[in-house]
Amino acid sequence: MKKILAIIIPLFLLPPLFGQVIFNTSYHNLGEINAADKKYFDFTLTNVGKETAFLLRVEEPYGIDVKFSKKEILPDSTIIVRIKYTPKKKGKFKKDVPVWVSVNNEPITLTIEGEAKTFDINESLQCPDFKIKKQPKDLRTDLKIKVIDVNTKKPIKNATVEIIWDGLNYKQLKTDKNGEVIQKLKWDIYYFVVNAEGYGTKETDFYVNQKNNYLEFQLGEPTQEEIIAAKEDTVIEAVVIIEAEDTVSTKELPVNLFAPNNIVFCIDISVSMKQKGRLDLLKVSMIELLNGLRPIDKLAIVTYASSTDVLLESRYVTDKASIIQLIKDLTAGGYTAGGKGIKKAYQVARENKIEGGNNQVIIATDGAFNLNKGDKGILRNVEANLKKGVTISVVGVKNEKWTVKSMSSIAKTGSGHYIHIKSYEQAKSVLMDEIKMNSRKK
Repeated sequence: MKKILAIIIPLFLLPPLFGQVIFNTSYHNLGEINAADKKYFDFTLTNVGKETAFLLRVEEPYGIDVKFSKKEILPDSTIIVRIKYTPKKKGKFKKDVPVWVSVNNEPITLTIEGEAKTFDINESLQCPDFKIKKQPKDLRTDLKIKVIDVNTKKPIKNATVEIIWDGLNYKQLKTDKNGEVIQKLKWDIYYFVVNAEGYGTKETDFYVNQKNNYLEFQLGEPTQEEIIAAKEDTVIEAVVIIEAEDTVSTKELPVNLFAPNNIVFCIDISVSMKQKGRLDLLKVSMIELLNGLRPIDKLAIVTYASSTDVLLESRYVTDKASIIQLIKDLTAGGYTAGGKGIKKAYQVARENKIEGGNNQVIIATDGAFNLNKGDKGILRNVEANLKKGVTISVVGVKNEKWTVKSMSSIAKTGSGHYIHIKSYEQAKSVLMDEIKMNSRKK
């Protein structure tokens, strides 16, 4: 029989699903154990979101006992989940322990296994107590980054390490003769982009805390795609001359060439967008586009996960600093409900339509749409809004190949484009390229 431990919290105390709890590891093998050996392991759960998380429930299979250092997980804090297995017979064992938290829609399953060589029939089932370590006052860690050659394993000197934090280029560093660089960072998730002369580029997201304080990159030869991109970067663009009295144009969007824009971002903030640095790359792309917009352009942001919300009401782009802060504060959590998000984004676009301008919804996600079942009304909605003058483009952020078909179908039906973001360099340019293509005056 399984034992269920429930932690009851009044519903009105539960925060919205904007945070995310992650674990240091979901599996541990105790190996061969005897009666006197330690039979427990400490997992850690860390809240990388902006809202407080609560432990709701844990399933305890027979022989398992669980203790928590705390049942409330504040933002940027970690708790300990201690799981003990008490064998009452010899042999191999494997126990899955599902843990439900308020900010995740699926349980976090922690697994412990091993092989009991001996056992004590009188041993207590109770998990041992532990002393709770106080969190350090300054939640910062010295992160060591090492860059080496993938073939020779030798250090690479003067490699460039870019640290992206909430969509902005936070630091740009160079490695020393040992291929290393050390940077003190606040505990958080960062996106790292590393390259060196004669090598390709490597990038990844990484959660930095007191235990995650070392990151290694192995660089190899540049890919054919990177070589082509480097050649394209050497092409000199035509210089756009902006007259002194023109206070509206930006370098990217001169008013004599590009019509006003009414843009509505429809952003997937489901829990999967937190993975693989997807949300980091999307923030980069949104901020880069925002910096090129003009006071005659309108922008709105609609988010969707478990619920659909208008994060930013449509407004003219006159206060970029406040909008950037909204983008930086985006967090992920919950399940995906794309159909409702698109419907709301279209509504916002229609209500703020600019006659003679580019009225466009840009949906950004990593997931597919089930156009035959749950999301079958999306294409009809796209067709109807196209007739009302609103186009749609779909941005796939580090999405799998099997998701491309549904994304492309939506974009094609809505007279827009399917755009793929899989790297930092792409993130910096693709949205502005899309807006230029759609707002260029005939």
